[in-house]
Amino acid sequence: MNPNTDCKIRLTDLSFYYGPRRILDRINASFSEHALTTIIGPSGQGKSTLLTILNRLWEEIGGGRIQGKVEIRLDGHMVDIYRDLHPLDRLRRKVGMVFQEPNPLPMSIYKNVAFPLKLIGATKDWHAVEAKVQSALSQTFLWNEVKDRLHHDARTLSGGQQQRLCIARALMAQPEVLLLDEPTASLDARAAEVIEELLTRLKSTCTLIMVSHYLEQVRRVADQVMELTHGRLNHQ
Repeated sequence: MNPNTDCKIRLTDLSFYYGPRRILDRINASFSEHALTTIIGPSGQGKSTLLTILNRLWEEIGGGRIQGKVEIRLDGHMVDIYRDLHPLDRLRRKVGMVFQEPNPLPMSIYKNVAFPLKLIGATKDWHAVEAKVQSALSQTFLWNEVKDRLHHDARTLSGGQQQRLCIARALMAQPEVLLLDEPTASLDARAAEVIEELLTRLKSTCTLIMVSHYLEQVRRVADQVMELTHGRLNHQ
């Protein structure tokens, strides 16, 4: 089977509730590997919630309830992420997330990018860490912009640079899936253009799912488009 069209994520009869309110209604959908899928639809329909279901981040908020099945191909095997006892920390490394508002940590550019390695205790070989930091920053078109100020506070970067920094940080865990919740919503047109180019290139190593309200952006970058409305997810 062509790896570019292979199924990476499969949702079966997926419903989600916050309290008594049903947000998602018996969704059946699949997402292609090494593709960029955009999810569109009116505000308040559960697009961001759907992303958090794919890495179980909604559990940190509480008040939710899920029915159905969420399967993701990880390390070559299809895993039911809610029933196969897949370790949560490993799931979130394999299924990374980038939010609408950049969220650099209050530390240097270098430490921001290296932070995921610190979390898993993989910082003893500092030569390897430096190489990985440079690689992630290069992938996100940031290295040439920040290589002379790696030890400056990351919060001094521009909005577009901060968002690329957050993507670089997510890439340090070598995710197989990258979830993006309106990643260019707070950026100007030029910064958004750089992010779009970056996401297009990342398809070679990741499967990407992005929420977007910008139809022109969707036309430019999406391999497949799905619309979430009234709790149902449909191919466009």
